[in-house]
Amino acid sequence: MTKCPCGSDKNYDECCGIYINDQTKPATPEQLMRSRYTAYTQANIDYIQRTMQAPASDRFDAESARQWAATVEWLGLEVIHSNIEKDKGYVEFIARFNEHDKKNCIHEISEFHQINGQWYYVDGKHKQPKPYTKAKIGRNDPCSCGSRKKYKACCLNAGK
Repeated sequence: MTKCPCGSDKNYDECCGIYINDQTKPATPEQLMRSRYTAYTQANIDYIQRTMQAPASDRFDAESARQWAATVEWLGLEVIHSNIEKDKGYVEFIARFNEHDKKNCIHEISEFHQINGQWYYVDGKHKQPKPYTKAKIGRNDPCSCGSRKKYKACCLNAGK
């Protein structure tokens, strides 16, 4: 049994695997977002494309996404907040990865729409970490990127 990369502590086959393998559809935007993260860890861009609609799909380059996803080491996913408003849903998350020996993250508020009973990713707004100076943030202070981790365990080491 393999743990699911989405961070749920569930078995992959009972978590995101059921969505990625088309056994069922995600019932919430958060389930869809977690399964999309998991698909990225597998460089499964076909699933990514099947679960998106315009405007996100209008600017999506599948081959570039496939190459990028296959070259990064995925370090984890943190869901910060999730909510549903009728047929729209929003999920704020931080996806951490290592690319070319540098730690990095995607901090996004994703927007999802429910169309004919199925959730789709339609747009995302990237959040930038608040600017900081080393003098203002101590190693043991909360990181300004919003990860809820100490600065020394997060962005202080991001460039290493």
